[in-house]
Amino acid sequence: MSTQDTHQIPTGTEGRDVADRAGAVARFVVAFVLFVGGLVLMGSGMSGVDGGVWLFVGGLAASTLAFALPMSGATER
Repeated sequence: MSTQDTHQIPTGTEGRDVADRAGAVARFVVAFVLFVGGLVLMGSGMSGVDGGVWLFVGGLAASTLAFALPMSGATER
């Protein structure tokens, strides 16, 4: 047995690289912006402006997309 052999403790993150983490961070930032933007649009739609219904519907769609985006391609951990 050589001194070069090292025994690594498995951490459960084998096979994941920096690109996977960068993609997850980017997906989180996009989802967060969509969610906050959706809340702003829903609030604007309730303010009584012309076309407020469409602002509210757009905000609801943006918030729904913000929750669906991180779930796409998710695996059980």
